[in-house]
Amino acid sequence: MKAVYRISIKEYGTIFLKKRRIAKAFRWWLRENGIPYQYSYSFNETRLWD
Repeated sequence: MKAVYRISIKEYGTIFLKKRRIAKAFRWWLRENGIPYQYSYSFNETRLWD
């Protein structure tokens, strides 16, 4: 079972990523640039976020 990572950014929308390493690097970049975001993940690909 693989995780799907969701990063929501007010200015840009919602991004879904399958690779943890990419999600982690993207969150680091957002923090470094002072961009607020919301982060969550799910292990169920068929029923992500309603």
